[in-house]
Amino acid sequence: MTTTANFEQSTERARVHYNSENARNLYEIAIGSDTLNLGLYEDDPDRPIADAMAKTTEWMAEQALNLNAGFRVLDLGAGYGPAARHLAKKYGCHVTCLNISEEQNQENERRNRQQGLDNLIEIVYGNFKDIPFEDGSFDLVWSQDALFHSDGQDRVLEEAYRVLKPGGQLLFMDILQADDCPDGALKDSLRRLNILHERLGSFHSYTSKAESLGFETIKVIDKSYQLLVHYTKLRDSVIAHYEELSTKCTPEFLESTKNGLCEWVESADKGLFTWGLFHYRRP
Repeated sequence: MTTTANFEQSTERARVHYNSENARNLYEIAIGSDTLNLGLYEDDPDRPIADAMAKTTEWMAEQALNLNAGFRVLDLGAGYGPAARHLAKKYGCHVTCLNISEEQNQENERRNRQQGLDNLIEIVYGNFKDIPFEDGSFDLVWSQDALFHSDGQDRVLEEAYRVLKPGGQLLFMDILQADDCPDGALKDSLRRLNILHERLGSFHSYTSKAESLGFETIKVIDKSYQLLVHYTKLRDSVIAHYEELSTKCTPEFLESTKNGLCEWVESADKGLFTWGLFHYRRP
């Protein structure tokens, strides 16, 4: 199978997952938020999942250098757009959301209008492995826990470098696998999100690729110890809301989700999953 065909299949699997009513109901009931990234609980282990997710976005934005209203930001895999709304509302910058789920894009658009932010946020249907913008278009390329859906993370970093202006920043967090994780060890865990490629990005693979492209490293921060906390909370929430979820999700989806989250917790406890922030600058 060609690399292009692999790219297209992984993109379609992600699109199908996030377009599904099952997934949307799961997030609304078990999380209670339109935010889908991992949460930070360092200063408050009892923080609710939704608040912890928002905390991650706030913390991540604080890592950007000189973020201001003059910035043009590209959010890769923007989901329902909570990060874009935070960036537009707090910093006044213009944000372009690139996302492949039509359902999420429609809901993102609705919420932007509702909050009076549609003048600052543009939504574009597209694939972050083939970014539909000209070279040097953005001051900041941003992504939260989205790139692991791709089986072509190297291509994503190449595209990010291309669309950044000189001096522009790439700032992303992603779910990773440990550098020494055996091939196929995460296969069952990843099936929950309809991810069928056997390897994710890692601290080593992202760092090596960024350096080979010519990015300057600003910082790389390991937050792996928060991943186990987050997925344990998410698993427990799905179990606690199982009866309610059973009225909104198909039995097959719900049981697969519960079992999959148990596998995520087990894999995270073994140190096979990792999580971190990467911050680079294009010279």
